[in-house]
This record gives sequence, C-alpha cells and structure tokens, in this order.
Amino acid sequence: MTPPGADLLPGRATFEPTAARLAELLRGGGPDGPLFEAARDRLLSGVGDGVYLRGIVEISNRCRKNCLYCGLRRDNRRVRRYSMTAGGILDALRSGYAAGLRSFLLQSGELPEPDRIELVREVLRATAREMPGARMVLSMGELPEDVLRSLRDAGAHRYLLRIEASSRELYGRFHPGDGLHDHDVRRAVLEDLRATGWQTGTGVLIGLPGQTPEDLASDLLFMRDLDIDMCGMGPLLLHEDTPLGGMEDLLPPPAERVLLTLRMIALLRLMMPTINISATTALQTLDPAGLEKGLSAGANVVMPNLTPPDYRRDYDLYRGKSQVVDHLPEVLRRLGDRCAATGRRIVLADPGDPVHFLSRTADPARGAADAVP
Repeated sequence: MTPPGADLLPGRATFEPTAARLAELLRGGGPDGPLFEAARDRLLSGVGDGVYLRGIVEISNRCRKNCLYCGLRRDNRRVRRYSMTAGGILDALRSGYAAGLRSFLLQSGELPEPDRIELVREVLRATAREMPGARMVLSMGELPEDVLRSLRDAGAHRYLLRIEASSRELYGRFHPGDGLHDHDVRRAVLEDLRATGWQTGTGVLIGLPGQTPEDLASDLLFMRDLDIDMCGMGPLLLHEDTPLGGMEDLLPPPAERVLLTLRMIALLRLMMPTINISATTALQTLDPAGLEKGLSAGANVVMPNLTPPDYRRDYDLYRGKSQVVDHLPEVLRRLGDRCAATGRRIVLADPGDPVHFLSRTADPARGAADAVP
C-alpha cells in the first residue's frame, strides 16, 4: 500500500493535481507536514526565499455592490464613507517608497464613476514620474475594457480581481441577483485582463457556508486554468452589519478555516510554483501566527497597510480588520525577525514581479518552469 502523502515526497512520485486528489488533501486525507514541506521546496526552487512587500492604500470605501458578507456593501448605512484625495494617496505612497517598497496596491470599493477613475489616473501618472521602478496594482472591481486600458496607459501594471468562488452556484448564494453581480462578467473581466498584458491576480473566500472540499478543489483548478500571475485568498471573516453577520455557527471553526487556507496556499504553490501568493491580512486576523504559517505553506508576499489611520478604521471589510496592527514602521522593524524564523528574508527595493508573468510573456510556451513537480 502506498503510504499517505507519498506523492508529495521528492523523488518518490509525481503529484497529480486531480480534482479528487485536491479535495482529498483539503479534507485532511493526508498528513499536512509533507504537503507544506513539498510546497516550501517548490517555492524555493521556483521563486527563492524572498518575501516581497506590497503596500496597500485603501483609497475609498464607497461601493455600488451589495455582497452579503462585506462590511462595505452598499446597504450598510453604518459605514462612514470616504474617498481620499490624490494628494493624500500620493503622500501614503511616498512614505512606502522612501521605506523601500516598490509594489503598491490601490484598493477601493467598486464604483466606476468618472471622478474616481480620473483621480486614479492622476495618481498613476504622478507615481510614474516620481517613483521609478514601482509597480502599481489596482483592485477596483469590474471595470469596462476602455477604462482598464486608460488606467494601464496611465501607469498601472497589475490588477487584482477576486473571483470569490469559481462555482457559479456558490457565488450566487452570497451575491444578490440585482444585475450588478454576474459571475460570467467577473470571469470575462479576468480573462480579458490576462489577455491584454496585465499581471493578473485573483483569489477566493475560504470557509463560505456550504462550501465543500470539492468546491475549493475546483477553485484551485480554475486559477491554474486561468493561468494567473498572483493570488490573494483567505478565510472568510464576518461583519456584524451584513446579512451573514450573525451566522458564525454556519462557518467552519476558526482553526479549520486557517488550516484550509494553508492547504489552499500549499496546493496552489505546487500547481503554480512561480506565481506570487499573499499571506493575507484575513489570515493574520484569524490567527496571530498567520503570517508565519502562510509563509511556511508557500506564500511569498506580505501586504503592509499604508492607509492613514483616520481612513483605515472605516475600510472595515470584516470584523477585526481595522484593528490589525500593521503600521509600516512596525512592520519593517518586526517583519525581518518573523520572516527569519521561517527561514525567509524580506526583499526591499524590488517590486517582485511574478516569475510566472515574466516567463509567460517572454515565452508563451514556457517550457518546464511551471511544471508540476
């Protein structure tokens, strides 16, 4: 009989990421130690031991969407809405750039009004002038093709649009059927982003009520088949001012959501060894050691928050987010030691372009760089 986890051991067998095998591992049908060790080996051989920093600026919490789990949803009247000025955003970016960060994420609720798009274009043009070598990442929801093109022309390089759930049925349970939440549209935007030269990222929520290991296995296969360059996925955390706010008993326990997230990170690292994978704020919120655990499972990106405190408290996606201690000076002081404890090192003055993106755009055939071990 083949011992459990033998297909994850170097030199013993080849890991075949079938839907059934992925679901089995996500369910805990094999030891986690060999899984995390195999993912770490693939990380080191694929992208090295560096941990790259991506500074987040949450530029606005105004959103037209009404997702049932999100604290920024349109119908949450208890949120104090804000939109930062171009000057305020640039000041936050300058502080990160001066500290050595070279990758920045401008994140907002989805509201594609002309004034917001022009403000972002203004910021992008300014960063292109002032911050050589920086990579600008946008996460602003589903935007029309012409708007995305104008943002890229202004200086954006990467786009993060989380599919949330690759299952159309599961997605539909947690997004109103109001014409603004269309799974097919979301997927089409992702496919267009990748086809038009963006460094493309997506991700899923882990621990949705009714979500199965088979659903999560399908999520992994979806991301592989889409051929993404970046991934940010994390455990679901609830917000009290949402329709799901009082349904904690329908979610897997916190420890199980953390473990599922770590297994998802490790399996995606095995499947796509040269992409960038984040140890998300949600993982760190649910587990004080979430950063170290995420890095040990195969993550290679950490996202310190550069949003000014007066705004940060109102970008309240889920319970506990605004209380996360991640002020940049403290992050840079402590992060080195925390990374070193996992055998990793912080990389500054480098935007950390995904090796996967560089490989697929230089050579669409790609050869063996992203082969499954």
